[in-house]
Amino acid sequence: MISVEQILNATNGGLDIILSIYPQARDCVHQKNKHFSIRNERTPSASLRQFNSKKYGAIWQVTDFGGEGRGENAIDIFMRENGYDRSRFNEAILKLAAQFDIRDELDRSVNRPEIRQREARADEKDGTRPFELNEKFTEAELKALGPKVTQDHVDALHWHSVKWIANVKDRKVTVKYSTEHYPIFMRECVIKEAVGDQPEEKFYKVYEPYNCDKGFRFSYTPAGAKPRFYINGLAELKKAYREFNAKEEKEWYAAHEDGKPYKEQKLPEAVICSGERDSLCCKSMGYFPLWFNSETYQLSVDEYKEIMKYVEVLYNIPDIDETGRRKGRELALRFIDIHTAWLPDKLLTYKDNRGKPRKDLRDWLEIHSERKDFRNLLKVAMPAKFWVQTINKDGRPKTEVDTACLYNFLQLNGFYALHDENSANTQFIRIEGNIVKRVNVKEVREFIRRWVVDRFEDRNILNLVLNTTKLSPAALESLQEIDLNFTNYTPNSQYFFFPNKTIEVCKPSEAIPNGLKEYDPGADDLHNYVWEEGVIPHRFKSLPDMFNIKQTQTTDGRTHLDIEVLNVKSNFFGYLINTSRLYWRDETETRFGEDRVAAAAYIKANPFRIDGEGLQANEIAEQKQNLINKIFTFGYMLHRYKDFVRAWAPLAMDNKIGEEDECNGRSGKSFFFKVLSFMMNTVKLSGRNPKLMDNPHVFDQVSQFTDLLLVDDCDRYLNLGLFYDNITSDMTVNPKNNRSFTIGFDESPKLAFTTNYVPQDFDPSSEARSLYMVFSDWYHQKTDDNDYHETRTIRDDFNKTLYAFDYSDEEWNADLNFWLQCCRVYLALKDTGIKPQPPMGNMEKRHLKASMGANFEDWAEGYFSPDGGHLDDYIARDEVFNEYQRFSNVNRITMQAFTKRLKAFCKLCPWIDCMNPPELCNAGGRIQRAVQVTAELRKTKDMIYIRSISQNARPDSPKDQELTFDDADERPF
Repeated sequence: MISVEQILNATNGGLDIILSIYPQARDCVHQKNKHFSIRNERTPSASLRQFNSKKYGAIWQVTDFGGEGRGENAIDIFMRENGYDRSRFNEAILKLAAQFDIRDELDRSVNRPEIRQREARADEKDGTRPFELNEKFTEAELKALGPKVTQDHVDALHWHSVKWIANVKDRKVTVKYSTEHYPIFMRECVIKEAVGDQPEEKFYKVYEPYNCDKGFRFSYTPAGAKPRFYINGLAELKKAYREFNAKEEKEWYAAHEDGKPYKEQKLPEAVICSGERDSLCCKSMGYFPLWFNSETYQLSVDEYKEIMKYVEVLYNIPDIDETGRRKGRELALRFIDIHTAWLPDKLLTYKDNRGKPRKDLRDWLEIHSERKDFRNLLKVAMPAKFWVQTINKDGRPKTEVDTACLYNFLQLNGFYALHDENSANTQFIRIEGNIVKRVNVKEVREFIRRWVVDRFEDRNILNLVLNTTKLSPAALESLQEIDLNFTNYTPNSQYFFFPNKTIEVCKPSEAIPNGLKEYDPGADDLHNYVWEEGVIPHRFKSLPDMFNIKQTQTTDGRTHLDIEVLNVKSNFFGYLINTSRLYWRDETETRFGEDRVAAAAYIKANPFRIDGEGLQANEIAEQKQNLINKIFTFGYMLHRYKDFVRAWAPLAMDNKIGEEDECNGRSGKSFFFKVLSFMMNTVKLSGRNPKLMDNPHVFDQVSQFTDLLLVDDCDRYLNLGLFYDNITSDMTVNPKNNRSFTIGFDESPKLAFTTNYVPQDFDPSSEARSLYMVFSDWYHQKTDDNDYHETRTIRDDFNKTLYAFDYSDEEWNADLNFWLQCCRVYLALKDTGIKPQPPMGNMEKRHLKASMGANFEDWAEGYFSPDGGHLDDYIARDEVFNEYQRFSNVNRITMQAFTKRLKAFCKLCPWIDCMNPPELCNAGGRIQRAVQVTAELRKTKDMIYIRSISQNARPDSPKDQELTFDDADERPF
């Protein structure tokens, strides 16, 4: 227990406490004649001064001359201002300790025994543990066991204070001595009492409460003497039962001379406690304690019947940590007559001497140490049995529902009313582990009916359930309301819920090397809940890593990522690899020529290979870059946490360049997001309508539970810029026939787009919000208009439809492992500033071709042909503009649009170096020359200068290099 001295010493003699209550007193510190106001008054009448207390040393006090006019120390002031009376003094001390983070924690340098070693004597055998006991407990030792524990209480439960205890091993004796800061206790545990010539059977339980290693607080001696099944306190309860009845029997026969036989009586009650100190505290309150040797001890039916021979009512006071609550519920539902007394949740707000939330009976009694407090705790205890049997006035038995016990029974089974500020209707739920299921009144009633039937209870109990009005919708409004945390992420981790376990994915660390932390259902340290429909309906078993991504620094300071494929057990991983094979035709077709048999054999031998044979090093690097981008993007989408700095929307596009930016498709883009929908609550919109955002109800299917909003198959003219605000800020939803509402950025879904066209813009605003994805044409459709040798679909690669009815549990598990590994990659990279983008060379080419159009490209190729006479010379811009208008018969094009198309052509054309070389331009970036318009008139005009590539340079190399590397790799990687 934290002492007053500790509180005052840690708060500058209480000054910090006083200033937290009266901040206006700050100016009065060390100012004798200065006063401050405690209440609304014209003249301040309170003074602050420091004085030396005989007991506590230098402390501060406040004297209120407008009140009682006597000095009060900081603790008195805190109690008065917060409504604590003297009976709540301990509670006030613990509250101050929590507020000012004052701890009475164990310290290895202080809380340790004295250890000595010596040679073993002849009579000291290896494996034995000799000891010496003190005659009595000290006051400090009794205080360590409980606030009201006395010598009589420890004697009643056969506890002893240990002077020393030794361990004999290898002819060496290690002696552990008890100290002031490290007491050692020992309990004599009786297995069988001495009967006739049969000696008493017993063992000793050693208790070291201040051992800093919690797992070594208890030990037993002699070795092997402790039985597997043993209930502490039961021998003492039996003895008390015998003594009580012996006394009662003697008094009975003294009062009944008629010889009427005495009938044995049970003791009023016994209390199951959660440990040694709790049991002693219970004994100090005047009750008989029982306790087990571990929290996992399973009380048997025979043991329960044995206990109930001796007591009328059996209470249980569990700890209120997660394990204690779970075990308390289990015991209450196995033995429905046990009365469970739950300690108040408020106890968790205080800290014990290990810095952990207080949770047990001893902790509670340090705050509420009077017997009346303990009686009140037991007074509100309830059994799971929800019916009571009474006798009518005419002597007939009557069975009734006990309403309080009925709702206690439902709560023990996980039934609650969910707290929801946004709904006027009560929503009933059932919690099993950390899985939450919505239930209706009929399901609640059916659960109780089935429970009664399965327990083979009497028919009158079943009729009671069927006929009661206490299970009506109005009555169930009284179910305990609960507020649950459904958040399945943190800024640095993501939870995935499976039927057999929960997996927390995080950045690999020394504590979690593989970045995957597993929790069993209902684990004590798992405080995140999930709706039943949010559970991924497949069992999860961890598999070895399928890939390894490494970071290296290039000579110019950029981060380079490389991937090593370890195995392709996951079919989805194989799909991602193949959609990243940008140069698959060079690998599987070109190098085999017309030998289709050899090509087919190679594909069969290398179905999923990112570094295929015959590829150049830069081609393999681009394919790996593409694969890493997809893995990163999949992981980014799986992490439900949203960060303004990383508010991106994936944009999936085809890599293949077609004529006039033709619609390619069939490359597997949509399948990527279909798979994501297995793990995320998804709303899908059709992007084929270019006026999609004109619909005021476009987001009417979206709610705060939507994880992904997919705009699929976007039209060429759909303005993606209209979605930008929804990517980086709140989302407003306007449902039909209902009021609109706003979903905050944190809860709004992540957006994603797929398109068969290249986006209109690659401007900075778009790039800041987009996470580009490029899909190869490995999957394609053979038609009369293309040169493909076959049609290839995703099914062809796997000889089955992925995720159909025949998809095996092993295949699901492999994919699930891969998906979680993708999420781990994102979490490992997210704080590095790395944003892996795919190779964008073909995207840039497609964008340029779309910008100029086929009509302009056809004209420019002729006009600026190597033999056309318009290269490497100054040409009046208006004349070139007029030439194009005459060729195309287009009159409504502007000079600005024309210039934009010409720039696009010059970037794409393999024999053109650049348009308007910088060294020929003036300060305004223009080329101007005086031109003789007529014989009398010269006029300055804007000129165009198209510089060709020199003859000794490869005509395609500079262009490809410029588009593929400058435009793509300069992006953040």
